[in-house]
Amino acid sequence: MIGFLHPWLLLGLPLAAVPLILHLIQRRDPPTVDFPAVRYLVQVTQEHQRRLRLRHWLLLLIRTLLILALLLAAAGPSAPLREAVSHTPSALVLVVDDSPSSGVIVSGAPRLAQLRAAAARVLERATPSDALWLLTSDGIARRGGPADLRRALDSLQPTGRRMDLGEAVTAATEVLRGDSRPGSVVVVTDLQATALSPAPRGGSIVVVRSDEPAPPNIGITRVDAGAQPWTPEGGSITVALAGDSATAPVAVVLGDRPARQALVTAGGAGSFSLPGAPPGWWTVRAGKAPDELRADDDALALVRIAPVARVAWDPGDRYVSAVCDVLESSGRLRRGTELTLGSLGPGPSIVAPPADPAALGALNRQLERRGVAWRFGAMVMTPGVSDSGALTGREQVARRYALEPLRPSAAQGIVATVGGAPWVVRSDDIVLVGSRFDPAWTSLPLSARFVSFMDAVVNRIARGQLAMLKGAPGDAVLLPDQVTEVAQGERRWAVEGGAAFHPTGTGAYYLLAGPDTVGGLSVNLDPRESLLLPASDGQVEALWPGSRVVRLAEAPGAAFAGAGRASLQGPVLWLALALALAEVALASGLRRGR
Repeated sequence: MIGFLHPWLLLGLPLAAVPLILHLIQRRDPPTVDFPAVRYLVQVTQEHQRRLRLRHWLLLLIRTLLILALLLAAAGPSAPLREAVSHTPSALVLVVDDSPSSGVIVSGAPRLAQLRAAAARVLERATPSDALWLLTSDGIARRGGPADLRRALDSLQPTGRRMDLGEAVTAATEVLRGDSRPGSVVVVTDLQATALSPAPRGGSIVVVRSDEPAPPNIGITRVDAGAQPWTPEGGSITVALAGDSATAPVAVVLGDRPARQALVTAGGAGSFSLPGAPPGWWTVRAGKAPDELRADDDALALVRIAPVARVAWDPGDRYVSAVCDVLESSGRLRRGTELTLGSLGPGPSIVAPPADPAALGALNRQLERRGVAWRFGAMVMTPGVSDSGALTGREQVARRYALEPLRPSAAQGIVATVGGAPWVVRSDDIVLVGSRFDPAWTSLPLSARFVSFMDAVVNRIARGQLAMLKGAPGDAVLLPDQVTEVAQGERRWAVEGGAAFHPTGTGAYYLLAGPDTVGGLSVNLDPRESLLLPASDGQVEALWPGSRVVRLAEAPGAAFAGAGRASLQGPVLWLALALALAEVALASGLRRGR
């Protein structure tokens, strides 16, 4: 449907009747000639008059069309065109996919170079009357003129952030809602199938993709160091690969120690036993031979090495004794007096409520004398579920004592919760658990997670080492409450405990609580980036109804046509010029005929 930028000018359309009015006013009947000498010319004159009359009507039509063309051109006509050479003022968000997969080498150059070139040709079609934004994997829509966005485009390099194309289109659509001009979202991407997700219907979407197939790729998707901490005797690393059905040699290095190598099948995982090392924080790196996508050829994991805890427990406590026997047989703890499990001992302790409620007051007084910032409160008989987390997962809790802080700073010691209320807390070297390790209180003792829970509590949490986290660049990683700072080399980020941290790139990050290192964060590429298989046009159209998929060469013509309106003012003005030339030629011929 044709629209107009200045529709009020169409009020002048009645002016097209002016040539007709002038034509009617100028009409006059020729005089009657009865002179006999000219009767022989009557037939010739009648034929000449018929030719003149036809030219008069043709001239009238051309002049009428000329006025209509000038009025329509002034009104700024536009229409939906699939290839727009010129266009009306439009709003356009240019989404350029600079995720890790855009760094794959195709025809000797990174695919991102092709995407940047196509986006640059789109910007060349922009005019000063257009509103333009550039949106990349960081999620920030940057507004600017064609020259500004072209400079930003030239500086783009593949990043470590995964780009969810559905979220990017949704964000771009929200940006366009604030502008009254016809809007379009132009997505320039390698169209990785794992990056595709639904987006709300609304506005025009043009997807610009490459026809060149993605090369084969094998990438490291996971490096798992297992239970932490490792003992000084060493530990085991699991490395998983994704990609085509093939094998690749993988090397694993602990710090600067000699590498361990093995062949790992893509789509599977390999296990590497690493020798012991002195206690401390260590980085384990896994690498493979480079291929066309270099970003996923390396990955890392953080490892904490420390002697296992020497634990004392009550052999009469059935479930605690059973789990300690399992951990002792697997080398995850030893019998000793370093830590007391189940009750308050002279040193570091993991304290559960006493079986006799009458003993609770005496226990609270002992905790207070030790300077513990928490106490056991009233019994809570309302059933609940532990809030999902790496430590406890989702476990049923039928009975528990409320854990009450004695000072505001104690809130930073929360380790696990039930319905948002503290259930496992830590103060200095004392860990309090709100329920007894008994199925009548909680389902945890009957869960397979009980072993890993107790391992983490005795070997990490009681020592103040709270978390071994994993993430990808740009992801929101929830930090433990005690964390006040995140460090990576010389860089520091002040954070609020319990808040989310967004790592900027891959690597090892350390979680600090004041001067103490209480955890680590291993950041690697999102494993989905290793799967380079592109989505089909049909998949795009199914997830984004009404979208249009074009190739890189078609991007400039399709971009602003996708905004919904292509300007017809130029073609109409050319039509007006042709009509004017025809009017001059016909009018000159008519005067000569007269």
